[in-house]
Amino acid sequence: MIKQLLFLLLLVGGCSSAEPAIVDTNIGSPVSQDVVRKALAKGVNLENWFNDYSDAKQYGTRFTSADLARIKAQGFTHIRLPIGTNVLYQNENPSQLQPNKLTFVDAAVKMAIDAGLAVVFDPIHNADETFEKNLATITGVDAKVADYWKAVATYFSKYPTDKIFFEVYNEPHVGTAKYGGLTSSWWWPMQLKFVKAIRQVTANHYIIVGAEGWNGKGNLLSITSPYSEQNIIYNFHIYDPFLFTHQGASWAGWEPAVTARAVPYPPKQSVIDSLINATTVQSLKEALTWYGSQKYNADSLKNWIKPVDAWAKKFNLVVTCNEFGSYKLYPTHASRLAWIRDMRLALELNNIGWTMWEYDSGFGLTTYTNNDRSQPITDDGVLVSLGLK
Repeated sequence: MIKQLLFLLLLVGGCSSAEPAIVDTNIGSPVSQDVVRKALAKGVNLENWFNDYSDAKQYGTRFTSADLARIKAQGFTHIRLPIGTNVLYQNENPSQLQPNKLTFVDAAVKMAIDAGLAVVFDPIHNADETFEKNLATITGVDAKVADYWKAVATYFSKYPTDKIFFEVYNEPHVGTAKYGGLTSSWWWPMQLKFVKAIRQVTANHYIIVGAEGWNGKGNLLSITSPYSEQNIIYNFHIYDPFLFTHQGASWAGWEPAVTARAVPYPPKQSVIDSLINATTVQSLKEALTWYGSQKYNADSLKNWIKPVDAWAKKFNLVVTCNEFGSYKLYPTHASRLAWIRDMRLALELNNIGWTMWEYDSGFGLTTYTNNDRSQPITDDGVLVSLGLK
């Protein structure tokens, strides 16, 4: 009872728009790694609900309790909730969450938990380049973000430790991009500041961290000194081979992927040869030639993931993959299903929980009849590839 009263005082004092804490005997209690692995075993990203570019008019309508119940019934154990940096964060007053938007975000979290799903809470998703450059180079910005995280943790730690997981930051990368002479090493000590800010509020809620380089696997494996703090989950994203997963994606930032069409997985040399002959884009010709020579298959994907499992076991850590997926516009349906299946199996065989990117946009498994969101159509082939059907 004393613990609950202290929590209520902290909640009210830390965020003026806070609501009474939910009555749950597990709130704030420590849970085991086994419980965490079960909660984060099979997930899906609910992208474009609360991104900076999302239409605010749909905050309360994009996903309903029926949608969350359906996601649970499909076999998912959790959702990841990407939240644009400017949805809750206020640069001039970072210790106070934006109250008008907070109401909708909180309702979304509660709706997912009520449906029996855990929530990966990702409140700094796709920060613009200026935000991250300022964070990396301007004194005082880190303190603002730390204050923001204190406010987030103060408000949302009312949810149980096996139901909400705090993800520090999505895909930091300005060091890998070599902005202003930075290297990827800037991020690890910076991230620790935010971990410690969360720990000032809650000792037992799990915190999800990731490496520089867009949460890349390689940068994660280069970490030789994981954080000493308890209850940390390590995360990476994987979209390899990128030529396949991002073919035709205009934002991909790599000319061969942007211009590629109908690239098969696994590579079939006769198809690769015809694609090479059909394009006049030299960089695509070269990328296709390389892609075909690699003979990517299920074993390739397993071998990419195996070192992550070894790294996790070495340090006795929980590792998850919060994003993997394939843009669906240009590959054949069969190729896309094969890649999703092989990558999902590679993750599971290496003891790594996963969160597919994403539910109902360009990488998704759901479409809608005449764009009517009350009439969802599920791609059962994707559910089969995910091992859910």
